[in-house]
Amino acid sequence: MNLFKIYRHFTVIYVKGKMAYHGALLFELVANTILIGVYFAGFTVIFHNFGSIAGWNKYEVLFMFTTSWVSYSFSCFFFWSPMKDMGELVRTGKFDLYLTRPLPPLLYMVLQQFQYTFIPRLVFSLGFWLYSMERLQIAWSLPSLLLYALNMLSAFVIFSAVTVFTGTVSFWTIKSEEIVSLLTDNNYGLKNYTDYPLPIYSRGMQAVLTFIVPYAFTGYYPVALLLGKSTGHPALCYAPPLVAAIAGIAACSFWKCGLRHYGSAGA
Repeated sequence: MNLFKIYRHFTVIYVKGKMAYHGALLFELVANTILIGVYFAGFTVIFHNFGSIAGWNKYEVLFMFTTSWVSYSFSCFFFWSPMKDMGELVRTGKFDLYLTRPLPPLLYMVLQQFQYTFIPRLVFSLGFWLYSMERLQIAWSLPSLLLYALNMLSAFVIFSAVTVFTGTVSFWTIKSEEIVSLLTDNNYGLKNYTDYPLPIYSRGMQAVLTFIVPYAFTGYYPVALLLGKSTGHPALCYAPPLVAAIAGIAACSFWKCGLRHYGSAGA
């Protein structure tokens, strides 16, 4: 079984279905492009008035949050839509269909869709990510490059784990869209707190972002290590892979528990 071929096949079908309403598809892409453009414009305005934030200059902060955004965008391609729709699937009983497929339910949900609305976010993120790296003139070495790549993979796992965890709540609450948005939406959810250095927040929020919903490990700690920034907790800068492993195992276990708990709600 070649999962890449299956995913490519499903993606073609999914995009063809969306192209039936090409006006709506184009509008979604344009709207998301404008939204992300406005966000970066706001970022520019902030640093036009403030030279630095918590000791981080404009390009350091830009590099930090685009590092996080790139991993977040890739994660959302796979997990955002399935987990956002979990409540509706459970409420109507349509989730039963996934239990009859020859693939595990979560894998099938991921393969059958392609969240194209995150393309503008990924394009902007990659562009400003490369721009900030050029401005910072980071002296890469093989160990630092490998560690950075590992940390980005860890960030992908962390974002995916949190998204799966929030969607799995639907097995008990039926509706979880608000929980998914609260924790994973980059426009007004908790994810938005990862765009700036951790020290600007209260100790309570720092603890939440480090030990409860570990978003600080997707950008702040790995980039602080790379740039030689003091975090007060040097060991945490090396922890993203461990945190990702714990988060991934916890999310998978919670999902399996939800499946065992599931009983068809019906329409």
